[in-house]
Amino acid sequence: MRSVRNILSVSFGYVAAIIGAGFASGQEILSFFVKYGRCSIVGIIIACAVFSAFAYVVLSTCIDKKIHKYTDFLDTCFKSGTRKIIELMTLFFAMSSVCVMTACAGEMGTAIFGLKRISGACIFVLICGIIFLPGSKKVMKVNSLLGAVIVFGMVFCCFYILRFREHQVFKNTAQMTVSGTVYAGYNLITAGAILSGMSRFLKDKRETALTAISSGFIIFLLITLIWTLIGTYYGKINLGEIPMLTVACRQNSLLGVLYGVMLFLAVLTTGISNGFSVIDISTGKIGRYRTVFVMLFCALCMSGTGFSRLINTAYRLCGYVGIVFVFAVIVMTIKKTNKEVKKRKYEY
Repeated sequence: MRSVRNILSVSFGYVAAIIGAGFASGQEILSFFVKYGRCSIVGIIIACAVFSAFAYVVLSTCIDKKIHKYTDFLDTCFKSGTRKIIELMTLFFAMSSVCVMTACAGEMGTAIFGLKRISGACIFVLICGIIFLPGSKKVMKVNSLLGAVIVFGMVFCCFYILRFREHQVFKNTAQMTVSGTVYAGYNLITAGAILSGMSRFLKDKRETALTAISSGFIIFLLITLIWTLIGTYYGKINLGEIPMLTVACRQNSLLGVLYGVMLFLAVLTTGISNGFSVIDISTGKIGRYRTVFVMLFCALCMSGTGFSRLINTAYRLCGYVGIVFVFAVIVMTIKKTNKEVKKRKYEY
């Protein structure tokens, strides 16, 4: 029973790292999948396969090497020069994510409370500042619990809307795309740090495999539900900057509030986890307080660019770079594993 609980805990913690404002709002699913019609289900399957494979590689390596830090994991895969490039890449993506979360908070403030976008963004930046400045990471311990809440809440909302949807026809466009791979790429740039830290809860490769499979299935379920729902309304109504919130509010105000809560939790968990990544990388260079100030000031300024525009530019750019990193990790890990296996056989 404890084994099952640990597997689910790691799975939901990993999923919580993947689900951010772009995912929960539906904007990512719209940009990377829905636009390409029915054939984009292939991209969804590819993305989820990459999520599962990356989780298995990172977790199994950490268990084999008895390490729980992402820096130690990178040391097993790359040389020091390559590691510095990966560190800069991680910093860029983590900073981009904080900017996107801030932009989403501004859009939510407008959609739910009628505030100006800058007001919603300022409130979010203030909350983040209160969390970041003391330097305590205890808030990160609730990631798995919040991940489970977000998943079940989103699944309920999606099924409810699909049951009472207004439109019946899904947009059909026979156009293939590599968006699924790119989508997985940028989401996994910082996910390795979370997987490394949670590997301590798993005992062996069997539990690692089950965690990777269950994580991939949960992500596949969520993406497919949102993909189906947004595809139903795409081209028929104005979905706005936050498609899922727009659709939820069309059903009734209570469902709109419920989904708004799920979206806020997703924004907060992703913003905090990526914010701490920026702080960890930059504090030694410019100091904690200066890092927090620069990060939140940049996020506030960039939020004016627009939520969907940031996703379609910063995230897509990170995706192309990130997928190279993900496949490099997988290939290097497989090579090292095979080399160690041959070495053991030679010794015997």
